[in-house]
Amino acid sequence: MVNDRDNDIVLAMRDLLDAQLETADGRHIGRIADIEADWRDDGALVLMYLLTGPQALAGRVASRLVPLARFIFRDRFERRIPMSEVVETGLTVRLRGNASDYPVGQSERWLADHVVRFIPGSGA
Repeated sequence: MVNDRDNDIVLAMRDLLDAQLETADGRHIGRIADIEADWRDDGALVLMYLLTGPQALAGRVASRLVPLARFIFRDRFERRIPMSEVVETGLTVRLRGNASDYPVGQSERWLADHVVRFIPGSGA
């Protein structure tokens, strides 16, 4: 039997995971990889942070990948955006600040420079 708590988690995850992050200046800066939430004493689920980065994404794929992702990326690209920065949710999640206010999206450049360029035919 599924209780209300489980339903709250599923709905929060469904509505936010993989949503595009858009800043006040209209730039898309990445996607939500995971969510950090807190259960309050009164039973309410409170969303605390939106997580971005390859480590958060690795944890969704398989929990066993987290140590490998942590070893490779060394927490350099893991970002937590407080829910207080969210202005609007929908197909995209609109943030209060401009793109320069959020240091996200740097992992793709690092991967291209340090991994992909060594793959024959990658064009990097």
